[in-house]
Amino acid sequence: MKLKIISILSILIIAQLCTGLSFTHFWGKITGRYRVDTVELPPPSVDNGWKWLSFPALDNVLTDADIADNVLGDILDPTILDKVEAHDYTIDYNIGTQTWNNSSEQFSRTEGFKFHMNAAADLNVPGFLEYPMTQISLIGNQEENWIGYWLEETQHVSDAFSGYWDASNIYFIHHQNWTAFYLGRWRIQLYSGRLPTLSYGDMVIVKCLTTINDFQWDTGLPVEKTLIAETEYFTYEEQADYVPLYIELDSSNMPQEIGVFVNGECIGASVVEDSLSQINVYSTSVPPGNIELELYYGNRSENKQISSYNCVTSTNPDLVMKQLTTEDKDDAWFINLREGSEMIPEIIEFSASNYPNPFNPETTIAYSLPNDGMIELRVFNIRGQLVKTLVKGEQLAGSYETVWNGKDNNEKSVSSGIYFYKLSTKDDTIMKKMLMLK
Repeated sequence: MKLKIISILSILIIAQLCTGLSFTHFWGKITGRYRVDTVELPPPSVDNGWKWLSFPALDNVLTDADIADNVLGDILDPTILDKVEAHDYTIDYNIGTQTWNNSSEQFSRTEGFKFHMNAAADLNVPGFLEYPMTQISLIGNQEENWIGYWLEETQHVSDAFSGYWDASNIYFIHHQNWTAFYLGRWRIQLYSGRLPTLSYGDMVIVKCLTTINDFQWDTGLPVEKTLIAETEYFTYEEQADYVPLYIELDSSNMPQEIGVFVNGECIGASVVEDSLSQINVYSTSVPPGNIELELYYGNRSENKQISSYNCVTSTNPDLVMKQLTTEDKDDAWFINLREGSEMIPEIIEFSASNYPNPFNPETTIAYSLPNDGMIELRVFNIRGQLVKTLVKGEQLAGSYETVWNGKDNNEKSVSSGIYFYKLSTKDDTIMKKMLMLK
């Protein structure tokens, strides 16, 4: 056995020497932690040249390999790159000195960035993948945290934030394409009946009420990336940031698209896929003014212009107004176009969570159903074997709780370890893990 181990080590050392790599780089390659990611950066004709991103794999072994000068490499050309915005600095070109400001800043695998491009480019980034269970601190007091998504699995936002989804500490999750906002309950648009997703290399801006010292991405059920339809009737230009505008619509007569206008200029629009529609309003691109809406119905009827409506802001959700202005500095805006309904109606998303977790010997599984129908809630062990069926049958839309007492279908207590609970409907499935510790 010792000879075999020595032989294997000898082969590894020889292979490492032949490749010319340091032992750390060589070991990273054979363990799958080392990789070269290709980041596609858009031209000005796509999203106005903006891309929110992160670098889940950076070379933090070689000296200065992870500073901006070396990571950005050939795209540090003012004809290609306009600027890179980080949370507390900006990398941009100084025409007077013909140098790049802040290009010696060190990049981190857990932080996020906003790139603005003057031309399309592919950026090859070699490095070591961030470990999935890495923990970071999120500052509270409603400050911005620009964080990267370093997991390789695409997940629904509720799964990625599973440990924090049912708590009101994190209340603002801001993606380039969508925003989830907590105001008594999460407000978030569904796309084709599904929650938006986070994928490898994405960046989100997160706000918390209090500091979270041990934030980490959760791992739920991998899913396909949710695609967000582009508007065809309305056109507008993206900017560095936006204010999410949530519009409640009457489901009996929904338009195909909604545009937001200030002084006759479109500053945001979206394709309508659900009775709750989110529009990204790029209000910094125009002088301050009142927000007006235009509803596009295609061939069904003429467009409808709306300048007066029931609305509130996230800063003062109890004050119902008749019009929004871009001078309002808020995290989110809300408009209700439904007749006879409350200003911010309760919106139920398909979700599930359990508490406590870890647990001994009981845990409560809370779940919400947006629609009536047949459901199943089952517990599986780490080998994928069915342990317990907790719920099976028809249920009305709403929120529910059920307790798992740590026993199987034969009423025998199970051992410590990792288990999964799976909530299934005819339209969707959620699977999450939990830990029993005895």
